[in-house]
Amino acid sequence: MKNIKYFFVTLLLIAVASCSNDTAEPKGTLSVKLSDAPMHYDQFMSASVTIDKIEIGNNADTNSMINIMNTPMTYNLLELINGITETMANTEIPVGNYDLMRLYVSSTEMVTKNGDTYTYNMNQDGYSGNGMMQGGMMLNSNNKSIDITLNNALTITEGGMSEFLLDMDVNQSFMLEGVNFTGSGSNMMMSMSGFTFMPTMRIVDMSTSGTIHGNVQDTVGNLPNATISLMHNGALYTTTHSDDNGNYTFIGIPQGMYTIEAELDGYIMNPVGNEQNMGEFNMMSNNTLNMNFIMMISN
Repeated sequence: MKNIKYFFVTLLLIAVASCSNDTAEPKGTLSVKLSDAPMHYDQFMSASVTIDKIEIGNNADTNSMINIMNTPMTYNLLELINGITETMANTEIPVGNYDLMRLYVSSTEMVTKNGDTYTYNMNQDGYSGNGMMQGGMMLNSNNKSIDITLNNALTITEGGMSEFLLDMDVNQSFMLEGVNFTGSGSNMMMSMSGFTFMPTMRIVDMSTSGTIHGNVQDTVGNLPNATISLMHNGALYTTTHSDDNGNYTFIGIPQGMYTIEAELDGYIMNPVGNEQNMGEFNMMSNNTLNMNFIMMISN
């Protein structure tokens, strides 16, 4: 059984300007969606995050923060896989540039398939880590928030659109403690003593990113729960897993050169039929790549 690798919280921000009259302040509509939770979820019934509030504003003006969601909502990330989304907020905000987003995550919960429940409450236990995260993100202990600085400001214009993808890495964010496995094969069961929440994220401009999707199968049929790993500059960039039909999807992949591979316990990639997956490939803006994998039983 492989260790748990990743799931991602995907925040898809769509800013669509709306019409205004001569006296009203020009505004645009900001929609926040949650999507995609790839992980080895066969050992878990649920992996949930409770988000109390989302704000957007500017780093230069601490009074600029606008509340775009303030009703606490709990999302089971395992229900949001391979591109399925759920709207978290849909509200109008004034036109202009925004370079700071704040997430207020109050608690997280993981339930194993044997029914054990583990909860980490940030209001009680606090955020772990040294405060800094990748991609210009900061744990704000004063506000008890995750402050995300956007490299390229989100611009709300009349008739314009802007999309951003925010991914949370479960391997780095949900640090499992006291993990043990009993049994074997399909009867393997996992237990743990708990976990610590240490949020680690990346943010991507969807206007300069693309999509990769495909299927994993052997000579008999489709293969679920295969791990598909995407590498960039020799380092792991992100992973996902094939669903019950052997399908997988990566969204929000920035421009650049990548390599890709599939792994599944008891299988290896067949050297025949995977020629397109054996070397580097170029991801271009707004491009969609179809990359299938043929597996064979390992000796």
